[in-house]
Amino acid sequence: MIILELMFLFFLAALVLGGAVAGSFSGMLGIGGSILLVPLQFYLLTRLGYPPDIALKTAIATALFFTLPTSLSSAYNHSKRNTVLWKKGLLMGVFGFVFSFAGGYIASHLNAAYLSIIFGVVVLGASLKFTTTKNANEDPEKMSQNPIIYAVCGSLMGLLSGLTGIGGGLVLIPLVIFLAKMPLRQAIGTSSATIIFTAFGGVISYIINGIGVEGLPPYSFGYVNLIMWIALVIPGVILASVGAKLSHKLNQKYMRNAFTVITFLVGVGMILKGFLM
Repeated sequence: MIILELMFLFFLAALVLGGAVAGSFSGMLGIGGSILLVPLQFYLLTRLGYPPDIALKTAIATALFFTLPTSLSSAYNHSKRNTVLWKKGLLMGVFGFVFSFAGGYIASHLNAAYLSIIFGVVVLGASLKFTTTKNANEDPEKMSQNPIIYAVCGSLMGLLSGLTGIGGGLVLIPLVIFLAKMPLRQAIGTSSATIIFTAFGGVISYIINGIGVEGLPPYSFGYVNLIMWIALVIPGVILASVGAKLSHKLNQKYMRNAFTVITFLVGVGMILKGFLM
């Protein structure tokens, strides 16, 4: 009994800490935070004896659900500082919603090993691109107004978000900086708003495709686990608000580099785990 209680406390503490860290990065960098929560939840669930297939899909779905309230909090704070470009964000969000739903459907029918490798590759590539992206333009007047560019950005972000559980900011921010010449702070703010739509599409997909699946953790709604979500989201929402405020004070270069080191290790770890399954 004592061992079980200690395991539960460790499980809960790890989730609360993970939610706090993910929420901070969500607010500071507009990346959704789930990139850190998928491997954390996957590790915890497999340690509890759940099969990798169930553990990974539950981790992805729950992480996507986590990004909804944290992104709402982050977008609200960025909006107060006029760094959210709502028209462009809504356009990307509509396409992101549709393609995230499709990505969730595909992921629900993939083997966990393939899904883990896909997650690792996306994280690895996007994190490296995130830190090496140079933002030559700081003038909003030079931004592209072509809706096709934003539709493409939203579609790519949505598909990868649904497949991997990554909220989308890690993919979207480099895309809009490179393709649309969007200044970094506007890219971060707009990303936090767009993530709301992509996460919603993916969550709906994972709920629908997870209904009736046997062996899910208790209190699961489809592939979304409500117990883990609550433990993650309470500290996550609080720290997302703090992170959004800090993003306007901290050095962006140091923030990006620190995040890249973490995500690089996460990406490599998930790729190796996929090959070892």
